[in-house]
Amino acid sequence: MPAMPEIPESSAPLDRLSVTLTKGVGDGRIGSPRFIRWLDRIANSGSVGESLAFALETCSLIFGSKPVRKHQSGDDVLHGTIHAVWADGSSVLISAGPGGVDVGAGPEIMLLGTSGAMYFDGTLDRVAVTAQGDHQ
Repeated sequence: MPAMPEIPESSAPLDRLSVTLTKGVGDGRIGSPRFIRWLDRIANSGSVGESLAFALETCSLIFGSKPVRKHQSGDDVLHGTIHAVWADGSSVLISAGPGGVDVGAGPEIMLLGTSGAMYFDGTLDRVAVTAQGDHQ
């Protein structure tokens, strides 16, 4: 498995999240990954740009390569979005921005594969859950 992206020392939960996602894909529990929706609510002291870069690098590890197309919009303060597509048609939609006063910080991730899905809600500090699809 490729090396994990470099993660700031304060991001141990993100490290665990990346390992969980790549392990779930590597174990074949969801089949081939096809689509990832990654919504990141960052703390006021966080960086939109760093959040987007970390998410895209983690998605590249999951898909096993860099995207062939990438469109990024927004800024590094209020909100940023990336839509990226890989050579096989797999894609990601990544969005990052401040979580707000009454909302916790952390990513909400949905990873869809050919035979299952993984879900993670970092604002609730819940672990990834795999839903296995039918195998035929």
